[in-house]
Amino acid sequence: MTRLIPPALRSGLLTVAGAGLIVAPLFLGLASAAIVTSVVVGAVVVALALAGTDTGGRGTLPLSAQLVFDRGLAVGLMAAALIFGLAGDTEALLLFGLAGIAALIVTSMTRYSARPA
Repeated sequence: MTRLIPPALRSGLLTVAGAGLIVAPLFLGLASAAIVTSVVVGAVVVALALAGTDTGGRGTLPLSAQLVFDRGLAVGLMAAALIFGLAGDTEALLLFGLAGIAALIVTSMTRYSARPA
């Protein structure tokens, strides 16, 4: 079951996740710090998704860089969850924690290699 997600599907999933991170805190009624953090992180996620739509060409990231950025994103989301948890914002802890776990799952299941033509 490992490595089932192709890079194109990974980009689609990241686009949906980034849009969700931008919109979710507004509907959840989070504090302003969580809203700002979520909008910035969501924009970065969408940018990474768009840069990963192809394996080569202008404005794209190589697959090896996508792997590093995806892992960094997952670790960053988990760190944000920890910080908001220490600050006592349970809703932000859950939002960023679940997003971090989802990013780790997608990263562990993504095939970061191009198929030969």
